[in-house]
Amino acid sequence: MSTLEVRTGTAADLPGIHLAGARAFGDEAGPERIAEIDRLIPPARYVLGLDAGTVVGVTAVMPLRMTVPGRAQVRAAGIADVSVAATHRRRGILRQILSAQHHGLVEEGFALAALTASEGTIYGRFGYGPATVYQRVEIDRQHAAFRPGAPDPGGVRQTTAEQARGLLPAVHARWQSRTPGALHRSGAWWDWQLSDRPAERRGASALQFLVHPDGYATFRRAEGPRGRQARVVELVAATEDAHAALWRVLLGLDLVPTVVAELSPDDPLPFLLTDTRAARVTGARDGVWVRLLDVGAALAQRRYATELDVVIDVADGFLGRGGRFRLRGGPEGAECTRTDASADVHTDVSTLGSLHLGGHRVRTLHRAGLVGVHDPAVLDRLDLALVTDRAPVHGTDF
Repeated sequence: MSTLEVRTGTAADLPGIHLAGARAFGDEAGPERIAEIDRLIPPARYVLGLDAGTVVGVTAVMPLRMTVPGRAQVRAAGIADVSVAATHRRRGILRQILSAQHHGLVEEGFALAALTASEGTIYGRFGYGPATVYQRVEIDRQHAAFRPGAPDPGGVRQTTAEQARGLLPAVHARWQSRTPGALHRSGAWWDWQLSDRPAERRGASALQFLVHPDGYATFRRAEGPRGRQARVVELVAATEDAHAALWRVLLGLDLVPTVVAELSPDDPLPFLLTDTRAARVTGARDGVWVRLLDVGAALAQRRYATELDVVIDVADGFLGRGGRFRLRGGPEGAECTRTDASADVHTDVSTLGSLHLGGHRVRTLHRAGLVGVHDPAVLDRLDLALVTDRAPVHGTDF
């Protein structure tokens, strides 16, 4: 291989970028879909690795807004379209393009980066940690009866895709403002989410829409391993009444013996039913991965459940942005500055990413050897301070 050229993209690079994506992910898009991608990611937001003018490495960034614990909405860099050509593996290309990209994000002032990972073994070495979890749940409608006294607020109606486009964004924004990890969606994102092209349905029906004044659900009908099923694509509820009302309609659908959905670990659905086992967990997956680009700024952006004053020693082997930080915070706010004081806690930046949204407990990662704490009282305080009032959900894959 000749010397690798690493640079930002231009409009002239777009054909090579899309060809590299089709080869890497096996989902070549048509002209309309490519036009939608180009609206989401301008050419200058790509960092490319080129060998003799051919695109062999790609990474892109979409500026996002993420809700962090305490309900502040902060800037986050959404890392997307990461790939290296099959002909150029094991040559350090991924490290080179990610290094260029992430140092650029630091210069832009981003405190956080986030991504959704196609493979679980790649991104830890670049400082990312899995921060949210989804549980795949199958509900047998024959045995899914609502318990006496469970909320039955009503208010759900079915809408067309055109009507949904005008209704869903405002509801999603209300949900996002109260949910740690949740991502804001631009108008271009909504166009992408709701385009519902037949070639991308993978044998399932067109999207169907259920709308409540405080929530919505989208689903498809499809053939599953045990017959017809309804696959919930998304359920967003800004209130508990909306959550209960939408699930009552979903579990009352005709001609679908099974309803399949991905839920956060603290979703109350099983406890709305007479038999909690009717909502059977069949698997789990990580959701969004988080990377602290500026440790002090990121830790100061969120709020903490209890008052905390702790010195954390953070290792960052990829960007060299670690060091020792004094974090003082509580429910009303926080500050985090570099310090020379002795450390109470030792960890690395990827572990902080896993902890940042409250989706994992400090105690759990301490037991795994990822958080070093000598004083049990410090472990107690840190564990309680990072707890959130609800499990984080990012809600938007990218």
